[in-house]
Amino acid sequence: MKILILITVVAMATVGNAGYSCPEFWNLFGGNCYRYRGDRLTWSAAEARCNEDSTIAGMGHLASIHSLAENRFVYEMFKSSVSINDIPDWVYSVADRNPLYGIWTGLHQAVADGPWKNSDGTDQGDFFKWMRAEEPNNDYYGGEEVEDCVHIFRYNDASDIQQGWNDIYCNEVMSFVCKMPADMESCE
Repeated sequence: MKILILITVVAMATVGNAGYSCPEFWNLFGGNCYRYRGDRLTWSAAEARCNEDSTIAGMGHLASIHSLAENRFVYEMFKSSVSINDIPDWVYSVADRNPLYGIWTGLHQAVADGPWKNSDGTDQGDFFKWMRAEEPNNDYYGGEEVEDCVHIFRYNDASDIQQGWNDIYCNEVMSFVCKMPADMESCE
């Protein structure tokens, strides 16, 4: 089943990519370049890390996700990764709480309880993939309302089917996927 999902994701990634290219170690999907980063950083540090990368077409940001196909693609990049310790980043560890249930996305609230925005400036539109009906719930640390960032949630194998989002405290640390516009290939 996992092989079938991977084949489907790869097949989807090739659709709409003709004429685009990405730097080495980046993956092309839907005219954009994506790269999984296994370092566990806060949301703002992860965004700053993504900003260090760019193409001629634009600068990198935490991945903004605008469709179910894109959500699956980003999740599979995360799920197929291996950290520097050769332990998959998606394996939850009770002892050290890392990784904390998934990966950062670019979706956040710049102002507490403000509108949800993407770090790359794109409009989120109507696509949201909250993991439960009560999300976003802005409930963290004994009721403090400080959940202003979004991550793709992973707790167990059932999460692999859902691939849902959760609002969470921005100062948690977790891995992330960067996204930037792909360059157009020139015909010379």
